[in-house]
Amino acid sequence: MSHSAASATTPQWWQPQTMALDECWHFTIGPVSLYFKRCLQEWLFGFERSTQPEQAYRVLSQSAACLPEALNSQRFMFRHSPGQFKLTPHLLERAVVIKTHQPVSIPAGEQSVFYISSPVSIEISLQEPNVVLMELPLQRLSDTWFGDSTQQGELCFADKTHARHSLDDIPTRPHRAVTAVTIENRSDRMLTIDKLSIPLPFLALYGHRDGSLWTDPLLLQHESVGQLTRFKIGKTLPLGLTSADLLASPRQHPDKNSLVRAFTGIFSQ
Repeated sequence: MSHSAASATTPQWWQPQTMALDECWHFTIGPVSLYFKRCLQEWLFGFERSTQPEQAYRVLSQSAACLPEALNSQRFMFRHSPGQFKLTPHLLERAVVIKTHQPVSIPAGEQSVFYISSPVSIEISLQEPNVVLMELPLQRLSDTWFGDSTQQGELCFADKTHARHSLDDIPTRPHRAVTAVTIENRSDRMLTIDKLSIPLPFLALYGHRDGSLWTDPLLLQHESVGQLTRFKIGKTLPLGLTSADLLASPRQHPDKNSLVRAFTGIFSQ
């Protein structure tokens, strides 16, 4: 994967972390800072969200003197506390609607690839034995309705992001996963796109060795006016990824018709 995101390597923050008794740890992923403390019979956990601009987001993992006093923490009790914690990224439980900054037009018979990112959530768990504490979204998104009417459609998340055309333009953002979307215009008219619905619950999530996150690729095929756009999950993973890099399986495995409904109304002529 030869692009700027790959050259700026980010730690693989989803690897397990071992902690000694009475040790505190500070973990930052993008806009969220996490704090852990392991005691003999309990774990303390708290988090806070950053108000810094996105350009300052990073991955930070370091020992801490203690949990911040102003932090609201939660206590999890055990007979003997597990010795490891793990942060597992997951795609969001709803589709995300992306509105382009300006309409994008694809001539008849042409195709184009866009790279679109979406924020992930993290499953916070303790290891040996495995105990899931909670799932936490790394970025708050607003709700939106996507569909032809109030009766036909689905509740989604709304996000603002660029639909980038080149891998070199993808910034390093540890809290977001990139989806490669190929759009084929098989009709005989100009195809204009002003928004896309990315069906995240149907996609798997992968972790690259450079610390970036990627989903299954998507293929959208537009045949003609009045026909539903066909949607397929690509079989070929982005360069540098294999099935061994799978971090999270799809949340849902819907039938073909429900996939089509999720994408109805994306395109305008």
